Amino acid sequence: MLQILLFAMTHIGCVVMSFARAPVYAFVLYQAIYFIHPANRWWGYMVPNLPYSFMSVAFMFLLVAVNFRTVKNNRFYKVPTFKWQLLLLLVTWFTYTQAIAPWHHSQLLDAYTKMFIILLLAFLLISNAKHLNIAIWGYLFGAWFSSFIVFQTGRNAGDRVEGVGTVDAPEANGLAAALAPAIVINLYYFWVSRTIKEKAFFAIAGVFTANAIVLINSRASFLAVAISVSYFMWKLFFSSFQRPRQKATVAWIAILGLCGAAYIVDYGFIERMKTIKSEEKTAQKETGKTRLTFWSAAVEVSKDHPLGLGARGFDAVSHVYVPSNVDTGQSRNRSVHSTWLEVLTEQGYTGFILFIFLLSSAYFTLRKIRKSLIEEGNIDAYFKMYALQCSLMCFAVSMTFMNRFRAEILGWLILFVAASYNVYFLKRNTIDKKGLMSK
Repeated sequence: MLQILLFAMTHIGCVVMSFARAPVYAFVLYQAIYFIHPANRWWGYMVPNLPYSFMSVAFMFLLVAVNFRTVKNNRFYKVPTFKWQLLLLLVTWFTYTQAIAPWHHSQLLDAYTKMFIILLLAFLLISNAKHLNIAIWGYLFGAWFSSFIVFQTGRNAGDRVEGVGTVDAPEANGLAAALAPAIVINLYYFWVSRTIKEKAFFAIAGVFTANAIVLINSRASFLAVAISVSYFMWKLFFSSFQRPRQKATVAWIAILGLCGAAYIVDYGFIERMKTIKSEEKTAQKETGKTRLTFWSAAVEVSKDHPLGLGARGFDAVSHVYVPSNVDTGQSRNRSVHSTWLEVLTEQGYTGFILFIFLLSSAYFTLRKIRKSLIEEGNIDAYFKMYALQCSLMCFAVSMTFMNRFRAEILGWLILFVAASYNVYFLKRNTIDKKGLMSK
């Protein structure tokens, strides 16, 4: 019943706040629906069977129309990441002509096109730094909610948690990849918060999310969190652009984090993490060596099909390229289990290059914003850009070991970068130019 109450309160609260405070709460509603997704919950039959996601997007569109005089100043066409996303979308549409599994590719096109439109609407609703924080907090709230469900469910499939995922990530590893970037962002907000109440909120959200990663037992996400959090802490500690007593604060946070990690990890998690360095031999799942064989086969597929094979293309032809002496379990048609090679085999070399450019554009955009923030002396926003960079890094590590090209969370993280560029760079430069013209 608690989950139903949270679902209802989130709906009512976001609608009210969209009119009373800021229209960006409409996007927060969409984020909440993505994570809560009543149709996937045991209590789904107890709430009206409505297209909640579609209704939230329609609500976003309505608020964009109502607030058009304000949102028109959010010029998405000047944001580099959106340009690369649009080109990648066009290539994905073109690849339909090469698709070996047209139905699956049409599903990909439908999802990716919808996501692009939703990201544009969300971008238009983020007009300032406060709105950006609200959008990011929406992600953190959704991640906490999913983590809470994982906590309530517990390990129900051996040493894993299954059946509690999202629409586009129903399996355990996909859910862990969606949750993992929230840990480093929670860490940033815990550090930057001024009051005990705020710190407690982000600490609780971070602990629940970290606990979910432990319960799910995803090695890829654990590795991603370890790398991204370590890099962020290193930047906080060694950066020359710091608050007073920042090094001491970071040291205390590191100690608290290690104590918390020692408390939530268990024997099953430790044993599974040990298999990162060793091969895990089972009848149903490929070993690390087999996965490398799949990756090598994907490269060969790309040589024979440079324009790509469309969605599930590798799955359809893998039996031809994977040597017959390799044990692939019950089926010879297997997934490549890497987003990089997923894009290469499905969208071809053109799509792969554009995907690299998209992520590189996000990195260089954040670097440009940080330079501007140094000139402005905005320390908190400066490290927010590092937190976003580390969250993208976290997802990039996770998606190296699973197919997540169409992941909503990847789109959201790129949206946060685009909105930051608009808020902290484009609008600041516009104000500076107006000031010069008035002199």
